[in-house]
Amino acid sequence: MKKSYTLVTLACLHTLIGQASVFADEISVDYQYTQSPQVDFSKATKGPLKLAVFTDARTVEDPRMLTEDLVEVPVADLVNDALKQAFVAGGASLVDQSERLTLEGEITEVAVSEKDGGFEVTIRTHVTLKRGSQSAFNTVIFGRASGQSLDQAVRATLDKLVNSLILDVASPRYSRHSIALH
Repeated sequence: MKKSYTLVTLACLHTLIGQASVFADEISVDYQYTQSPQVDFSKATKGPLKLAVFTDARTVEDPRMLTEDLVEVPVADLVNDALKQAFVAGGASLVDQSERLTLEGEITEVAVSEKDGGFEVTIRTHVTLKRGSQSAFNTVIFGRASGQSLDQAVRATLDKLVNSLILDVASPRYSRHSIALH
Protein backbone atom coordinates (compact mmCIF):
# COMPACT_ATOMS: atom_id res chain seq x y z
CA MET A 1 0.00 0.00 0.00
CA LYS A 2 2.83 2.41 0.87
CA LYS A 3 4.36 1.85 -2.57
CA SER A 4 1.24 3.06 -4.42
CA TYR A 5 1.03 6.23 -2.29
CA THR A 6 4.64 6.98 -3.17
CA LEU A 7 3.93 6.52 -6.89
CA VAL A 8 0.85 8.73 -6.72
CA THR A 9 2.80 11.40 -4.79
CA LEU A 10 5.66 11.27 -7.31
CA ALA A 11 3.20 11.49 -10.22
CA CYS A 12 1.51 14.52 -8.62
CA LEU A 13 4.85 16.24 -8.00
CA HIS A 14 5.95 15.57 -11.58
CA THR A 15 2.70 17.05 -12.88
CA LEU A 16 3.05 20.13 -10.65
CA ILE A 17 6.68 20.72 -11.61
CA GLY A 18 5.94 20.19 -15.29
CA GLN A 19 3.05 22.62 -15.12
CA ALA A 20 4.80 25.35 -13.11
CA SER A 21 3.93 27.96 -15.72
CA VAL A 22 0.23 27.24 -15.10
CA PHE A 23 0.59 29.05 -11.76
CA ALA A 24 2.06 32.18 -13.35
CA ASP A 25 -0.19 35.17 -14.01
CA GLU A 26 -1.19 35.55 -17.64
CA ILE A 27 -1.53 39.05 -19.02
CA SER A 28 -3.18 40.18 -22.21
CA VAL A 29 -1.14 42.72 -24.15
CA ASP A 30 -3.49 43.39 -27.11
CA TYR A 31 -0.90 45.50 -28.96
CA GLN A 32 -2.18 47.84 -31.67
CA TYR A 33 0.19 50.03 -33.66
CA THR A 34 -1.41 53.47 -33.39
CA GLN A 35 1.48 55.77 -34.24
CA SER A 36 1.68 57.81 -37.41
CA PRO A 37 3.92 55.92 -39.85
CA GLN A 38 7.40 57.41 -39.81
CA VAL A 39 8.34 56.00 -43.21
CA ASP A 40 6.32 55.57 -46.41
CA PHE A 41 7.04 52.00 -47.46
CA SER A 42 4.52 52.06 -50.32
CA LYS A 43 7.21 53.21 -52.75
CA ALA A 44 9.66 50.47 -51.84
CA THR A 45 11.92 49.91 -54.81
CA LYS A 46 13.49 46.71 -53.53
CA GLY A 47 10.34 44.63 -53.79
CA PRO A 48 7.90 42.90 -51.51
CA LEU A 49 8.91 42.07 -47.94
CA LYS A 50 8.28 38.89 -45.98
CA LEU A 51 8.36 38.87 -42.20
CA ALA A 52 9.63 35.42 -41.26
CA VAL A 53 8.52 33.74 -38.06
CA PHE A 54 10.64 35.16 -35.26
CA THR A 55 12.43 32.87 -32.81
CA ASP A 56 13.33 33.15 -29.13
CA ALA A 57 16.96 32.64 -28.08
CA ARG A 58 16.22 33.02 -24.38
CA THR A 59 16.54 29.99 -22.15
CA VAL A 60 13.03 30.05 -20.72
CA GLU A 61 10.65 27.23 -19.98
CA ASP A 62 7.78 28.91 -21.82
CA PRO A 63 8.27 31.33 -24.77
CA ARG A 64 5.37 33.40 -23.38
CA MET A 65 7.40 34.14 -20.24
CA LEU A 66 8.22 37.73 -19.33
CA THR A 67 9.47 37.03 -15.82
CA GLU A 68 7.11 35.04 -13.68
CA ASP A 69 4.24 36.39 -15.77
CA LEU A 70 3.10 35.03 -19.11
CA VAL A 71 1.70 36.88 -22.10
CA GLU A 72 -1.04 35.28 -24.17
CA VAL A 73 1.26 34.42 -27.10
CA PRO A 74 5.03 33.85 -27.36
CA VAL A 75 7.05 37.05 -26.98
CA ALA A 76 8.60 36.46 -30.42
CA ASP A 77 5.10 36.48 -31.94
CA LEU A 78 4.28 39.76 -30.16
CA VAL A 79 7.37 41.42 -31.61
CA ASN A 80 6.73 39.99 -35.08
CA ASP A 81 3.12 41.18 -35.04
CA ALA A 82 4.10 44.67 -33.82
CA LEU A 83 6.58 45.03 -36.69
CA LYS A 84 4.05 43.70 -39.18
CA GLN A 85 1.48 46.26 -38.03
CA ALA A 86 4.02 49.09 -38.37
CA PHE A 87 5.08 48.04 -41.87
CA VAL A 88 1.46 47.72 -42.99
CA ALA A 89 0.63 51.14 -41.50
CA GLY A 90 3.53 52.57 -43.52
CA GLY A 91 2.23 51.02 -46.74
CA ALA A 92 4.73 48.15 -47.06
CA SER A 93 3.92 45.34 -49.45
CA LEU A 94 4.08 42.26 -47.19
CA VAL A 95 3.95 38.81 -48.76
CA ASP A 96 4.21 35.17 -47.70
CA GLN A 97 5.98 34.05 -50.87
CA SER A 98 7.74 35.52 -53.92
CA GLU A 99 9.55 37.96 -51.66
CA ARG A 100 12.70 39.82 -52.56
CA LEU A 101 13.44 40.74 -48.96
CA THR A 102 12.93 38.72 -45.79
CA LEU A 103 13.11 40.12 -42.27
CA GLU A 104 14.14 37.52 -39.70
CA GLY A 105 14.28 38.11 -35.96
CA GLU A 106 15.35 36.48 -32.74
CA ILE A 107 14.43 37.63 -29.23
CA THR A 108 17.65 37.88 -27.22
CA GLU A 109 16.50 39.55 -24.00
CA VAL A 110 13.34 40.33 -22.09
CA ALA A 111 13.68 42.05 -18.73
CA VAL A 112 10.99 43.32 -16.37
CA SER A 113 11.56 45.37 -13.25
CA GLU A 114 9.38 47.34 -10.89
CA LYS A 115 9.82 51.08 -11.23
CA ASP A 116 8.01 54.04 -9.67
CA GLY A 117 4.99 51.97 -8.62
CA GLY A 118 4.76 50.41 -12.08
CA PHE A 119 6.89 48.31 -14.39
CA GLU A 120 9.77 48.81 -16.78
CA VAL A 121 10.10 46.34 -19.66
CA THR A 122 13.09 45.86 -21.94
CA ILE A 123 13.03 43.76 -25.12
CA ARG A 124 16.06 43.22 -27.40
CA THR A 125 15.73 41.51 -30.74
CA HIS A 126 18.40 40.65 -33.28
CA VAL A 127 17.02 41.27 -36.78
CA THR A 128 18.44 40.45 -40.18
CA LEU A 129 17.08 41.71 -43.49
CA LYS A 130 17.98 39.26 -46.23
CA ARG A 131 17.96 39.71 -49.95
CA GLY A 132 17.84 36.11 -51.10
CA SER A 133 20.50 34.35 -49.04
CA GLN A 134 22.60 37.53 -48.61
CA SER A 135 22.32 39.63 -45.42
CA ALA A 136 21.58 43.20 -46.40
CA PHE A 137 20.98 44.61 -42.92
CA ASN A 138 21.85 43.18 -39.53
CA THR A 139 21.24 44.91 -36.21
CA VAL A 140 19.85 44.64 -32.70
CA ILE A 141 16.68 46.60 -32.06
CA PHE A 142 15.86 47.66 -28.57
CA GLY A 143 12.82 48.89 -26.71
CA ARG A 144 12.52 49.98 -23.08
CA ALA A 145 9.52 51.68 -21.57
CA SER A 146 7.55 51.99 -18.36
CA GLY A 147 3.89 51.75 -17.52
CA GLN A 148 1.63 51.58 -14.51
CA SER A 149 0.66 48.02 -15.41
CA LEU A 150 2.71 45.29 -17.03
CA ASP A 151 0.58 45.22 -20.18
CA GLN A 152 0.95 49.01 -20.60
CA ALA A 153 4.71 48.72 -20.21
CA VAL A 154 4.90 45.91 -22.79
CA ARG A 155 2.83 47.92 -25.32
CA ALA A 156 5.01 51.01 -24.85
CA THR A 157 8.14 48.86 -25.18
CA LEU A 158 6.85 47.37 -28.45
CA ASP A 159 6.27 50.91 -29.79
CA LYS A 160 9.89 51.80 -29.02
CA LEU A 161 11.17 48.54 -30.47
CA VAL A 162 9.25 49.14 -33.72
CA ASN A 163 10.55 52.71 -33.92
CA SER A 164 14.08 51.43 -33.34
CA LEU A 165 13.89 49.23 -36.45
CA ILE A 166 12.09 51.73 -38.67
CA LEU A 167 14.49 54.53 -37.81
CA ASP A 168 17.48 52.22 -38.39
CA VAL A 169 16.15 51.10 -41.79
CA ALA A 170 15.39 54.69 -42.80
CA SER A 171 18.70 56.06 -41.56
CA PRO A 172 21.13 57.43 -44.18
CA ARG A 173 23.92 55.15 -42.94
CA TYR A 174 22.19 52.18 -44.59
CA SER A 175 21.19 53.85 -47.84
CA ARG A 176 24.58 53.07 -49.34
CA HIS A 177 23.68 49.37 -49.12
CA SER A 178 20.67 49.98 -51.40
CA ILE A 179 18.32 48.36 -48.93
CA ALA A 180 16.21 51.35 -48.03
CA LEU A 181 12.60 50.28 -48.16
CA HIS A 182 11.35 53.77 -48.90
